[in-house]
This record gives sequence, structure tokens and C-alpha cells, in this order.
Amino acid sequence: MRFRTPLRAATGGIFFIGLALAFALSSRFGGDWFIAILFITLACTSFIGSLNFNRRGAYTGSYGFVWLLAIALFFITNSWLWFLVAIGVTAILGSLWRPMMRGGFAPQQPYYQQTDQPTYQQPANYQPYEQGYQPPAAYQEGGMQHPYPQPKEPQYEQPEVQYPQEMPPPQQG
Repeated sequence: MRFRTPLRAATGGIFFIGLALAFALSSRFGGDWFIAILFITLACTSFIGSLNFNRRGAYTGSYGFVWLLAIALFFITNSWLWFLVAIGVTAILGSLWRPMMRGGFAPQQPYYQQTDQPTYQQPANYQPYEQGYQPPAAYQEGGMQHPYPQPKEPQYEQPEVQYPQEMPPPQQG
């Protein structure tokens, strides 16, 4: 069973209170208020529910809050401008993504700091790699030096393909 924190469990109660307010106020002020209050309630519960998670959850929950609130304000005012406001707020939230995930707006240490490292010095017995790998000529076993066997050149027969000098005339059939 999954652990539920009190904040997450409270969103259910907030939703039912908002639903009751929507029914009560819509009968008093008109049917348009029902949908508006319902979307405001959904916006609040989605944002409060997202606060239960880590920073990423709170950040993504703020997107739902902005858009659900824009829909509610559209139903109240019948103005499409609220969607432009939501686009602007979403753009601002998008620009704040990295600072919020990193923990704040204070300047951070750069990821790479160059330190004073000692310069590399070649060992005294260094031999440049110009001729490729040269195996030792012999190995020692049992106190005696033995030469390595020399590889034989492979004797492969390479097939030769004979290409025609001219293309044959096309056959008509």
C-alpha cells in the first residue's frame, strides 16, 4: 500500500468543498459560475497535490494550476486573453526551470574548475612510438633464452575477376 501524506489526502477534501461551493454559488449567481468554481477548485487541488512531491512535482503542478485557472477565468469573463496570460506565465515558468531544479537563483559554482596540475614529464626510458609495436626478440624460460617463432606469410590465392572490355549488345526477345 502506498503511503499518503496529509497534504495529498487533504486535496480530496478541498475538492469536495470546492464542488459544494460551485453548486451553492451557481444556484445563486448563475450556471457560468459552476464551471468557473469547478476549474478554480481543480487548479488549487492539483497545485496542492503537487507540493507533496519533490521540486519537479511542484514545478510541473504549477503548469496545471496556471492553465486550469486560465480556463476558469475564461468562463467568468468570456475573454480569450486569459489564454495569452497563461502562455506568458508558462513561458516565465519555463525560463525558471533550471534555477528551480538547481536549488535557487544564487550563482552556482561552475561544473568544471581548472586546477593547477603538474605538467607531465616523460620517463627516462621513453622511446617514441614511430615504428609500431616491436615484440621482444626472445623470451626467458627455465633460465634459457628462446626466440619467438616468426609468423609465416600467408599464401592465399587471390581470385582475379575478368571484366569484359565492351558491353554485349542488348538482346531483344
